[in-house]
Amino acid sequence: MISKAIGFLTEFLNRHLKLTCGLDHDIVVASNLVNPDGSITENIQDKIVVSVINMEQETYMKSHNHYMTDGGDSFRKAAPPVHLNIHLLISANYNSKKYLEALKMLSSVITTLQSYPFFIKQEHPDMQDPLSKLTLEFMNLPVNELSNIWNGIGTKYVPSILYKMRIITLEDTKMRKEIPGITGLEGETES
Repeated sequence: MISKAIGFLTEFLNRHLKLTCGLDHDIVVASNLVNPDGSITENIQDKIVVSVINMEQETYMKSHNHYMTDGGDSFRKAAPPVHLNIHLLISANYNSKKYLEALKMLSSVITTLQSYPFFIKQEHPDMQDPLSKLTLEFMNLPVNELSNIWNGIGTKYVPSILYKMRIITLEDTKMRKEIPGITGLEGETES
């Protein structure tokens, strides 16, 4: 589900930036900026890079009991879904000779996401099931916290913005227990 949400967002941004900026190729990629071994990731030069930097559980939607029915006389109990908010770092990974181009592309991403702060399947049928809605919220961080993020990533700072993508629902629909439904009352007397 997370990969579908990030894939949808990068495809949407690529389509929109091609139209608004007159591009003939994709410039938005979903990737790490640095590989786990510390080496620089390939194929991200002169790209807008979308990276997941954190995930948090959305607790206000927490459900303790999760019963489903197939329309018959019984119910199935499954594990409750997990609702996640995904923190995204959107970076303009351009070299210093193209610094102004990097700022232009990052500005285009910001204005695009300002115009489209949420996505619903009815308006965006290319959203893959089970995605039905995504909301993007701009995140403001103090400079010291932003510095901590870049230090944690292990690379030098490039122009970037942070967004919170709400709400990704992960659900395991495996049946844990079957509960028969009530089909009638025993011991009823006729009048």
